[in-house]
Formats: sequence, structure tokens, C-alpha cells
Amino acid sequence: MPILTNLAPLALPSAGATPSRSVVKWSWKKGKRKTVKPVLKRFKRLHWGTQGIWIRARAGARKRMWKKSPAQRRRCKTHVFCNATQSYMLDKMVTRYWRRMRFYPDDPYAPYMNRENFRLTNGYPKEFY
Repeated sequence: MPILTNLAPLALPSAGATPSRSVVKWSWKKGKRKTVKPVLKRFKRLHWGTQGIWIRARAGARKRMWKKSPAQRRRCKTHVFCNATQSYMLDKMVTRYWRRMRFYPDDPYAPYMNRENFRLTNGYPKEFY
């Protein structure tokens, strides 16, 4: 009986512990960071200046379409921006190779790679005065 009383505090998580949702994998041989593959599957990185921003599909975008109204179906086709904290976390979860800008033929995201109102990524010629 004393064994069970000693193990009871170990079973419960401590009140001061905060959950961490970031996953960083390391290789056994060289100790380098490894890419978390589900990040590449679920998210797309837009190359906006030095800090990229990540986008994702809406939650439940392909589920129960028969049940949704036309407005909801239209909304499901859109993407959602991740905030700065989430983008920073996703940048840590992938290697430098995936943070570089990608050039794909007939990329549907190509128009969104440039942000015209941002100084570093605008495509218009700069004013000289």
C-alpha cells in the first residue's frame, strides 16, 4: 500500500508545467535538425521578405460538404494565415532548405509570393526622388 501512495504524485502533471506544441527533431548521426514532414504536408510558406509567412487550409475544408451551405463551401476554398508566433514556430520545425523560395512550374501560389505594399517584396520600380 505505501508504494501506491508514493506513486500517486508522479501520475499527475505538475501545475506549473506549460504544454509545448513545437516539435523539433534531431538526427542521431550528426546531431542536425530534421524537418517535421507533416508541416510540409499541411502548410505552405509564402516568401515575404526575410520572414516568411505560412498559410494553411481551413479546418474541415473537405469534410461533410453535403451539409454545408454555398457560402460555407465558398469559405472552405480559402486559406488562413498563420500569425507571427506560429510562423516562427513552423520556421523552426523545417530546415533551411524548405525556408528558401521554391520555384514550381504553374504554381498556383506564385501571385501571392509578392506583396506590393511591402518595401522588400514589391515589384514596381522604386521612385528616385
